[in-house]
Amino acid sequence: MTSVLVFGGSFDPVHIGHLSIAAQARELTGAAEVWFVPAAVAPMRDHLAAAPEDRLALLGAATGDQPHTRVLDLAVRIGGVSYTAETMDALRREHPLAELAVLVGADAARTIPAWHRAADLLALEHFVVVNRTGPPPLDTDELSRLGFAPLSTTLLSVDSPNISASDVRRRCADGRSLAGLVPDAVAALIAEKGMYRSNLDDA
Repeated sequence: MTSVLVFGGSFDPVHIGHLSIAAQARELTGAAEVWFVPAAVAPMRDHLAAAPEDRLALLGAATGDQPHTRVLDLAVRIGGVSYTAETMDALRREHPLAELAVLVGADAARTIPAWHRAADLLALEHFVVVNRTGPPPLDTDELSRLGFAPLSTTLLSVDSPNISASDVRRRCADGRSLAGLVPDAVAALIAEKGMYRSNLDDA
């Protein structure tokens, strides 16, 4: 393994937008694989609607027929709040030969000053920052002001479905179809487990 994009997040639930970003970023960078690493507890979310094990299962369903992708339970095994810095440290211990880069959307990249050990991350990690359909795009000047080093930051633009996990959860709570928002296998597993029937976002 020589080149891996590490895609962390809550994935509550994973949706087609996540998969589109991952596939296009891998193709544009020439990375060998994308590793999805769902958080046990998200550091910037008050709550997650689904348990870590259920979100792992949904990711497994979503990526089951996707080449060049893996779902890692590393952050879930560690438990507690899943900080990117600790996740990357642990990944390097478990995969010392892998060349890793952090895959992050522009909206999340804008919050990096508030991340745990942000200075360490910005000094040590390579970042692949993705402008996706929907949020205002980042440019290189803004990236620099946020602390991203030009030599260790790759800025991409992708054309991805403008879907949010909160929209998916709302549709589940309202009993509406998830067609076109999540893979069929994910929709089936959500229905089988009875997930997201109450919308905690509106609580």
